[in-house]
Amino acid sequence: MSSRIVAQRVADSMVLSTANIYFTSHDTGGAQVFRTAQSATPGQEVELCHEPDCRFGDIVFAKVDDVFYGYFLALAGGVTTIRRIPLAPQPDQVAEIIGPPIAEIDIVSSHGNLVTDGSFLYWQSDTAINKMSVRGGAVSVLDGTPLTRPATGLHLVGPNLIYAVGRVVYYVPVDGSAITPPALRVVFTIATGVVACAPLVGSVFVADRNGSIVWHANNGSGQVKQNPGAALVTSMAYDGAHAYLAWTQMAGAWQLHLEAGVNNITFTTGANPRLAMFNAAGDVYWLDDDGVIASR
Repeated sequence: MSSRIVAQRVADSMVLSTANIYFTSHDTGGAQVFRTAQSATPGQEVELCHEPDCRFGDIVFAKVDDVFYGYFLALAGGVTTIRRIPLAPQPDQVAEIIGPPIAEIDIVSSHGNLVTDGSFLYWQSDTAINKMSVRGGAVSVLDGTPLTRPATGLHLVGPNLIYAVGRVVYYVPVDGSAITPPALRVVFTIATGVVACAPLVGSVFVADRNGSIVWHANNGSGQVKQNPGAALVTSMAYDGAHAYLAWTQMAGAWQLHLEAGVNNITFTTGANPRLAMFNAAGDVYWLDDDGVIASR
């Protein structure tokens, strides 16, 4: 296997649909949202939205009243908001701001920090796990957290959101029914600090700041996937349909490591690989400073 460049733009975030990739990017002219096919080559991407003097961040999509919208975090004039655009290309399309300004969030350093179940949007700020309708409106707090700068991503698993603070991975129900303190909603505690995780139903893969990667099951069993000191992990993804695990890391060089059944494959990547994710076929995509990249 090898890797290929899908889009030669430094992307800030992306989301995969059935056959397409939607990604945010920025340059000296402002921020953009692009659409391209998962099988595309550089130059085939289509710009859906552009805004000067702005930075876009994490992006997801949801269908509302038979229209697919892309939802993304945007920073303009020092204020962060959630915006949306129809994903069908339209001329001179301008993103719509939905909901109030978001305080205490860094959309530059966090990746995968906006998720949706199709009805609501969820994100982690410095001090809370938040929820808002995909139609916009008021924001509710599902869980307060100690002061943290989210960098590991927010994960939706069944009825729960999975998130990390410091050394600990927690869960909170999305329906707002959490009545127990966070100390009673611990998924796993790592040695020094969570830098990435990939939660599943009943277990979780967690990467530690010390370079280790462990798998922990709710029944107490577990496995060490990588020993401390091996690498600095920057993102992680799991494909449940194929039981594939991937993570990006610095291990003497920038890399993406893929465990695909009996095959373990390591790709050399561009600088700063981040936000690994799988499509339905089990192909892994990621971002690095060379652009949007895919395995093949």
